[in-house]
Amino acid sequence: MRPLEQLTAENILSVKLPESLFSRSPGEAKHEYRILARRWHPDHQNEPEAVRVFVHIVELYGLARKKLAAGDWDTSCEKIEDQKPGLHRFRLTDNSVKTCRYRACRTFELGKVYISDNSITYEIDNEFKELFEQGRKRIRMLCFRGDAMALEMSKYLPQIKHEFKTSTSSILVIRKTPDQLLLRDVIKHFNGRVAPISHTGWILNNLLNMACYLDWAGLSHNAITSTTVFISPLRHTAMLLGGWWYATKSEQPLSFLPEEALPSIPPDVLRNKRTDPRVDLELIKTIGRELLGDPSGAHLALDKSLPPDLVHWLQLPSSGNPVEEYKTFKRDILVGAFGSPKFVDMRLDANELYKEY
Repeated sequence: MRPLEQLTAENILSVKLPESLFSRSPGEAKHEYRILARRWHPDHQNEPEAVRVFVHIVELYGLARKKLAAGDWDTSCEKIEDQKPGLHRFRLTDNSVKTCRYRACRTFELGKVYISDNSITYEIDNEFKELFEQGRKRIRMLCFRGDAMALEMSKYLPQIKHEFKTSTSSILVIRKTPDQLLLRDVIKHFNGRVAPISHTGWILNNLLNMACYLDWAGLSHNAITSTTVFISPLRHTAMLLGGWWYATKSEQPLSFLPEEALPSIPPDVLRNKRTDPRVDLELIKTIGRELLGDPSGAHLALDKSLPPDLVHWLQLPSSGNPVEEYKTFKRDILVGAFGSPKFVDMRLDANELYKEY
């Protein structure tokens, strides 16, 4: 007897192929559908995700019936209850299998991201194929003034390790090092406010430097958030490894934006739907406020433990000039808030960060 009633909402919502949820026999599949539908029907289930789960079960069962009728059932597909935490197998379109061992798996608006010690694996659903292609092209076309610039900026930019496709998604594997940690996970580890707050200084300094590079390269990233930025506590560096699906050339129309970025984008940019340097700068300021525990900035001024100059800068609209913003922050805000530069240890690594997952 398969343990269908023990499946969680997350388990079921992660299923993309009906073969992972239902059996090959039409009779068994129908019986399994009834068990799952009864378990997750919104009239019998109080979990917040019940409606989404129920709808997903119905859609998968409909697809299962079609595939069974057409004799198009993938017998090699792994059942959801057999899938192990920290291990994901991708079945490629040539029927080969790629195995991904990961520390953490996160869902995002285009699919899933698997965070491993030496890579980040982005799984983009087929409905967002256009954005996947845009992202991989942007990464491959990143340019530099010369070898020295390429050597320096490569520390902060993504490098494609592999790319492949399954029947339901496109996969992009980005290189990383074990010390690089997802910023959103780091903030969560510190219960919503990074401590000590002096770490905010080097993280923002790195991101503003990145904004200067993007401006030089004629790009607007449009998705600089704590879910696309990775930091190295060991080296005090910040890397912009995700979100390149939304990157657009300067002065071009804005076609797509991640939902979590919308509150930070100036209203006139949303109305005009054209790229603007202010987008990346405002997103960086949002990260700064998030690091201090208040993404909206509404209550920062009430916290007397925070440096006033930093709070004031984070609440001001950006100038729209990345180089000037970077100069102002490095010369005035950083020194005024934290004094002379000094290295403050952030005693955090992947083992500590992900032990709870």
